[in-house]
Amino acid sequence: MNAVGRTLVRAAGLAFALALGGCGGSSGSDCNKNPTGPGCPPPPTTQPAQTRNVISTASCTDLGVDFLCFFDPFTTTQRGDLDVTVDWTFPEDAIQVLVSNGSCTLDQINATQCTFIGTTPASATPKPRVLTIKGVAAGTYRLYVGNRGPKTESLSIQIGLTTPGTASASTATRIESAIGRPYGSQVVGH
Repeated sequence: MNAVGRTLVRAAGLAFALALGGCGGSSGSDCNKNPTGPGCPPPPTTQPAQTRNVISTASCTDLGVDFLCFFDPFTTTQRGDLDVTVDWTFPEDAIQVLVSNGSCTLDQINATQCTFIGTTPASATPKPRVLTIKGVAAGTYRLYVGNRGPKTESLSIQIGLTTPGTASASTATRIESAIGRPYGSQVVGH
């Protein structure tokens, strides 16, 4: 091989060695020294830990058949996943859970003129009942729990908010058929 050929081979080898050194090679990665340097993968993104906070606990007693218990409005200060847990005394009673965006009157609920962000059908199972609403925006909401019987009920509730919640947005919807027959006079939860 002539001198020019040897020089070209050496130059190519040197260029190859330098390229390997830039990629980390066997002597260690420059990304360890400079993780944001050229050719380095982006650092993994860490999601904040989810935290569940109890917003409210309350109870409602002497809730007659076809009566609705109105709980005090509650406010969330940040987006998250809302969960409402309702437990009641008699396993044969059908219980319905409704959460509205803002407050509604009994007449608005019975006339299906209330905007709900979540509801359950009236049912005896599961007991306790948990209604989870994903991606709820910060705001003021109200919980209503109805007793479809067959017995007068006492019930307890717990409302929680998990943040950060899912990215999906909840949508408020007008529930046309979820109420069924009208509810009687409201009972206020304590």
